[in-house]
Amino acid sequence: MPNVSLRPATADDAAEVAALYRRVFAAVPVAYPGLADVQEPAGFSILLQTGHAFIVAEHEGRIVGVVRHQDDEGIATFDLIASELPRAGRELARRVDHLAQDRGIRLVRTRVPEASRLPNAFARWGYLTIARHKTAGGSTDLVLEKRVPLLTVRDQRRSDAEAIGAIANIDPWTFTQGVRPGWFVLADGDRVAGVISVGDAGAGMAAIMAPVILPAYEGRGLELWMLERAATYAETNGYHSATVPATTSLITHDRALEDRRWFREGDAYVRRFRDLVPAGEGADEY
Repeated sequence: MPNVSLRPATADDAAEVAALYRRVFAAVPVAYPGLADVQEPAGFSILLQTGHAFIVAEHEGRIVGVVRHQDDEGIATFDLIASELPRAGRELARRVDHLAQDRGIRLVRTRVPEASRLPNAFARWGYLTIARHKTAGGSTDLVLEKRVPLLTVRDQRRSDAEAIGAIANIDPWTFTQGVRPGWFVLADGDRVAGVISVGDAGAGMAAIMAPVILPAYEGRGLELWMLERAATYAETNGYHSATVPATTSLITHDRALEDRRWFREGDAYVRRFRDLVPAGEGADEY
């Protein structure tokens, strides 16, 4: 299967995306709501300018897939999905699932024409039909829904021992003995997808282990979420500052880290929860 890369669509993509929609739906004519708007560059550009979000899939520098997505009252929805390369459509739908997870949304829905190949494809991807609607033209659309696992950063459990050992490349035996304070996992439902921990560096400084996540979860900024959970633990346990190694995965989020008050100092990022007070001026109260 060819590899594809995904990114948000921009106005510069208008001509290429419109041409993709025309090619795909000329070969498989269906009454997709809103299709006429995106088959012309001007129509696609107007949708982008008015707040509609699209994701495109690229292969070897060429756009081979596209989908529109949004959140609607706590439910992630998407439509206008088109693909002309095997796997591109699946990767676009999976990206919508991930975006929903990252925002704590559990349900993802889409609406597709019944008289197309889309219902069968989505059934293989875990979507179930929850409603049928007649269109103005007399055809039938299906409303499909998928419940995505809850993505959380939670305390380590004894049952996580083997997964922690495999992900962090450490001996899992200690974790089988019970909960270790300061250890947290990124959990995708019942699956452990990442590990982070907080230790004592002395003098009121917390030493946070660089977050480690499975390759399938990289590129979503989940390291920042894990780091915030660790920082909250450090602050609530009396540390005045925390440090974490400036690994490659964190450096790519340098701007976002600075927004969260993590500042680069040499080969580490440091966050100060409170200022130190000079000796003799209430230093025991920091």
